[in-house]
Amino acid sequence: MKEIKALDDNLEEEHNSNLADYKVKMLEWKGRKKQLEKQLAKSGSDDHELTSIREALRELLATEPTKPQRAKIVYEDISPMAMLNALNETGVGTLVSSEGGIIVDGKSFDAVPHLNSLWSGDKVSVARVGKPSLNISDARLTVSIMLQPEIFKPQTGKKGEKIRGSGHWARYLVINPESTQGTRLSTRQANSWEHLDAFDRRIREILSKARMARIVGDVEREEIRFSEEAAAAWYKLADRIEEAILPGGQFEHASDHASKLGENIARVAALLHYFEEDGDAISVETLNVAADICAECSDDFLKLFVPPPEEIRDAIELNKLINRIRDDGWRFIRKTYLHKRCPNAQRTGGRFFRALDVLLREGVIRSYVDMSNAQCLDLCPLLPLPWGVQNGHH
Repeated sequence: MKEIKALDDNLEEEHNSNLADYKVKMLEWKGRKKQLEKQLAKSGSDDHELTSIREALRELLATEPTKPQRAKIVYEDISPMAMLNALNETGVGTLVSSEGGIIVDGKSFDAVPHLNSLWSGDKVSVARVGKPSLNISDARLTVSIMLQPEIFKPQTGKKGEKIRGSGHWARYLVINPESTQGTRLSTRQANSWEHLDAFDRRIREILSKARMARIVGDVEREEIRFSEEAAAAWYKLADRIEEAILPGGQFEHASDHASKLGENIARVAALLHYFEEDGDAISVETLNVAADICAECSDDFLKLFVPPPEEIRDAIELNKLINRIRDDGWRFIRKTYLHKRCPNAQRTGGRFFRALDVLLREGVIRSYVDMSNAQCLDLCPLLPLPWGVQNGHH
């Protein structure tokens, strides 16, 4: 964001200077308008003079100074509704929030249908009481939200179903990395910034080009095309994604995400191609890189929004306890021993037994009955059974 923010600062300075010029011109214009209005009031019944003043006033009204548009690109921690206001003025914007709570709180998401329309390239019309209505067309909006897991959690449950149901989250590239806290040691930090410098240089070139286009006025948008091979590969990819929505497929419970994934891959491929100035058309190689990036994001989306069933999550927790017992040197234990020590949440509603069944099915443990007819568990099922523990009996 470094170069983008630097440009924003320059644009802000420019805007303030233009605004000062506008205010001076406006004072002059208003002064002249006042003069003509006074003359009009005093002109009496002289038709010739009246016509002359009216003509002068008409010409003056046609030359009213126009207020300079704010050319800001990055809006930080602004509500989506205020963002729409800004887009109405500039037609291009970036909504960046490092404290995403402001975006996902209840009221802000009133703008979700409009944000969805902008993603699709549709026109957005917003009627507002006591204010001019917004009519946004052909706008470009980038949204980047960073959120702490605890703040985002409600969006993945019942409360967030409305937002998820609108297909809003499906339009994002979701990145949910593992925490690196406790491993960020100074000796492991990379000290080379050469690649970041090269990245910043390229961003500067792109921004300079965009800025010139803005100064020149309306220019035709560049069209980025896929090579024939990349287009054919994309269609195959889109078909595979579609088939994965079927029962048992990767996206069985995330059809919203799957329906936008193909287009997101195409968009990422176009961005990579444009950034790298990689020939005339998007290549298969670039498409494959974009597909890999989006596949990582898909995995994170599924982890966040389509968690595994309760018994699978419980089985994972129970297996952690079994690993600790095994590490303490135990191999054979009674089922009741494990039940007493399992996580509190699993002790009611039969959750412990369902989780245990998962581990038994997966072969993580095996059951047997000892000489006193007690239900027991073998924590090392791959090892041969010792003498006396055969056919499920001790």
